[in-house]
Amino acid sequence: MSEPDVDVVVALHDLSRPVGRCVASALAGAGSHVRVTVACHELDPVDVTPLLPVDPRIRLLPVRDGLGSPSGPYNAGIDAATARFVTIIGSDDFFEPGALSAWTRAADRLGSDVMLARVRMQDGAEIHTPRVRPLRSRRLDLVRDRLAYRTAPLGLMRKATLDTLGLRLVEGMRSGGDVAFTARLWSSDARIDLARSAPRYVVGTDAVTRVTTSVRPLTDELRAFADLVARPWLPALDDAARRALAVKTIRIHLLGAVRRRREEAAWHPSEPAWLRELLTEWVGLAPCVLRPFSRADRALLAATLDRHVSVGSLVAAVAARARAGRWDAVLTPSPVDNLDRESSLRYLAADRFWR
Repeated sequence: MSEPDVDVVVALHDLSRPVGRCVASALAGAGSHVRVTVACHELDPVDVTPLLPVDPRIRLLPVRDGLGSPSGPYNAGIDAATARFVTIIGSDDFFEPGALSAWTRAADRLGSDVMLARVRMQDGAEIHTPRVRPLRSRRLDLVRDRLAYRTAPLGLMRKATLDTLGLRLVEGMRSGGDVAFTARLWSSDARIDLARSAPRYVVGTDAVTRVTTSVRPLTDELRAFADLVARPWLPALDDAARRALAVKTIRIHLLGAVRRRREEAAWHPSEPAWLRELLTEWVGLAPCVLRPFSRADRALLAATLDRHVSVGSLVAAVAARARAGRWDAVLTPSPVDNLDRESSLRYLAADRFWR
């Protein structure tokens, strides 16, 4: 085939996944401008071939690293890409018809380094990230357009930009290999646009399990954010950028991990102290990072930061958070902080009115 415009990288680790649907969605109506690389992670390509359409635009790439992480096969596919743009997709997921062609046309027209896709679940529910400024779709900004809330790099990425920035997913991460990758990309000078009206990326939900939704030890679940806070380029970002990344990390990942662990049996005795250290690092990274959080979340954060934190104290704090009233769960301790772009009130409003 002629040199494609887009290299699609599919990471496959399980023959039961609907990889045929994924690959077919990439090839449908795409002509010769798309090539699909199926990175066969710890799998024999001979066993993968019957699952796929017969098409010269497909190539199989064996990847054996023994790490049990999707980062390896994704990176192998990115390294093998020669097209102007590269996109990565999970084997459970698929593209709406015409998505790749629409994204490519838009990226060429605008000169995008990244063309972010809109994303929906297989049942039709929209995923409202990033929650950009009203009607905004061009030259997105990490802070003003809340890019930190889009962790997964779904859409098109210019291969030359990734190579110039030296960006690849973090090897060995069972999940979260894209956390440092996108944080660095969103905070760079790359031009980032949103394919607001184009067909979407679809997150498949019919697989039996997904790694990203499995319950794991806390240190495994938050490993990527311990890795991110230690990145040497992070302190060099300006205050607003560091704060945006810190607020999102604390709100979505650290608080989320704590609130899911409602019983003492869900905790290892060493985890509260480890979590306190991690949260302390993130709080120290950014100025006034806790001010946008609601009263209920501030109480839970205070319990997590307490030097005497324990499994029992965290379970009690999680229970108190669950009992919090609506306004305590939304409003900040200081009324003026509700106007902060990162406040719980504005965060929820952005979700409600996102289009």
